[in-house]
Amino acid sequence: MKILLKVSLLSFAAFALIGCAPAANTNTVVTNTNTNTNTAPKAAAPTADSLIALETKAFEAWKAKDGTFFEGFLADNFVGFDDKGKRPTRTETVKMLAEDKCEVKSYALSEPRVTAAGPDVAVLTYKATADGTCEGKKIPSPITGATVYVRSGDAWKAAYHNEVAIVETPSTGGNAQNSNTAAAGDMKKETTPAASTDVAKKEAPAANATASNTNSAAPSTGDALTDALVAVEKKGWESWMKQDANGLEETTSKDLTFVDSMGKATIGQSNVIKMWTDGSCKVSSVNVSDGKATMIANNVAILTYKGTAVGTCGTMKIEPLWATSVGVKEGDVWKAVYIFETPAA
Repeated sequence: MKILLKVSLLSFAAFALIGCAPAANTNTVVTNTNTNTNTAPKAAAPTADSLIALETKAFEAWKAKDGTFFEGFLADNFVGFDDKGKRPTRTETVKMLAEDKCEVKSYALSEPRVTAAGPDVAVLTYKATADGTCEGKKIPSPITGATVYVRSGDAWKAAYHNEVAIVETPSTGGNAQNSNTAAAGDMKKETTPAASTDVAKKEAPAANATASNTNSAAPSTGDALTDALVAVEKKGWESWMKQDANGLEETTSKDLTFVDSMGKATIGQSNVIKMWTDGSCKVSSVNVSDGKATMIANNVAILTYKGTAVGTCGTMKIEPLWATSVGVKEGDVWKAVYIFETPAA
């Protein structure tokens, strides 16, 4: 539905979600390693099919402007993040969905993929196409979308959603120009009717929250969680700038999934790091700002922020972007397991 909200009101919480993941293994179960002995009913470990079924219900509710559905569908700590860097509350999101002015003739959700982020969090990535209008404007199609699901008793609820248009990668004279470089496990790339002009930047891991200039310490926000994630993100961005594969490995999980600002998804830490360090981007400085972290489950947090870099990928200037990082705490260390970026409006 976000493909629709993006054209009308705030562009973040609608749920005509999509994703890009390989067709193979789409029913992979997220293993539940939780040792909690609580006897209260717990939701079964999700599969791609079960989560895409929830997405379909959400999409149908959005078409019907059924705000009541979203009252039960969105988690209490839902994280909103639109294409202007605003963070609508859960209440504001429900209101937008109930009052949205879009007319949809048809839609299709496909290519679902689940990324585990601990036993109680699963991220669904998929692809969506739609035929319709929002306030007279054609709905962007196709898009890649992501929804972070959290376990809530015997149900799975949405704690975050975002989407980005799938844009055909422009040619840069034969070089692997940017983060849309093909890698094993990537999703199929398509052309959107209104191609974005931004250049997808090879994003670095984890999430950050205040201005973080290259080689300078990030100032404290007074929020220990945000500060911890900022430190990891800063290291990741600087490692990307320096083409330091070891630094990138230290700040990301082996289950890493990365969706860039042109809708391209890359699956697996090794594939992502190979892409980030292919030498196609020349960067002199990086900056991370406007960050905010939210804990969504035990040892799992979401950080949203703005990322900028001075430099080029291939022949194209790197443009600012809004980014989201789902971080997991492995021992005493935070690492990024899922990164999603959109062009900064």
